[in-house]
Amino acid sequence: MTHSRPLAPGTWVVGKWTHRRWRIRGVLGTGANGIVYAVERDDGLKGAMKVCETAGQVAFEWSLLNLVRGPGSPFPAPQQIDDSDRPGARFFYVMERISGKPLDKVWPTLAPAMRKQVMIRIVEGLAKLHATGHAFCDVKPQNVLVQEASGEVRFVDPGGVTPFGKAVRQFTPTTDGAFFGLCDRRASAAYDVFAVALMAVSLEAQCPANLYDLPPEKRREWLLRAVADQVDGAWRPVWSRVLRREIRDADALRAAIAEVRVKDKARQAGQRDWTAAFMWASVASAVLTTACAWALYLRII
Repeated sequence: MTHSRPLAPGTWVVGKWTHRRWRIRGVLGTGANGIVYAVERDDGLKGAMKVCETAGQVAFEWSLLNLVRGPGSPFPAPQQIDDSDRPGARFFYVMERISGKPLDKVWPTLAPAMRKQVMIRIVEGLAKLHATGHAFCDVKPQNVLVQEASGEVRFVDPGGVTPFGKAVRQFTPTTDGAFFGLCDRRASAAYDVFAVALMAVSLEAQCPANLYDLPPEKRREWLLRAVADQVDGAWRPVWSRVLRREIRDADALRAAIAEVRVKDKARQAGQRDWTAAFMWASVASAVLTTACAWALYLRII
């Protein structure tokens, strides 16, 4: 898609059919098939407006959001779909504006236990999507928003979601199993499971500059070395099982992640555990106090 110049903040977009007015507040992101704006409706409702090049693209994403809507949905709730006469926003829909930060931005700040919780919630969200017969197909850190305090996870950019069995239309090479020769580039639960493992590796291992120039077998060799040498040892068995094709669906991946034994935060950070030292110091203090009391009683001191 060739994007036109983004709409300026303050611009009003008026729905042709609903006659609702949405004010542009800024650009949230630009994807392969559209621009997403932060918007506010004329009655104060906040949202995120996805502007696409064709009505068909808008209709497909809108139908998907309605398919997976409801309590616990990982995707934004749909709010409105319409057309407008505004250049640069002819075909659009508006969805819930999700707060949070991209996974790659918060990952370094998360405690080990919270990392595990976030990964479980990512996989649970994918399981809900897979139950509808669709795969995300563009799992990557930028499409996963995390609330740092609660660990709540939501997905953004449903533009790549594809029915099982269909060719993947939108993907990111470093989280694309086909890029590493691990699977076909067709939508499936396994395709997303590979993507989760690849995303996890990308959060801890630096890709070589020439990765894109290597053939798939060489890319796969680098990937296996990265898992062996750079990934946290607690997680290594899980991602290795995925890459060996032993884990092929979200439920199996969730079960494997649930078994991961994360390290204590203080020990993980290389800090000394003072619990034992404090306990023995308390015991020594009590003994010394008792000895002094007896000494005074017996008039030794």
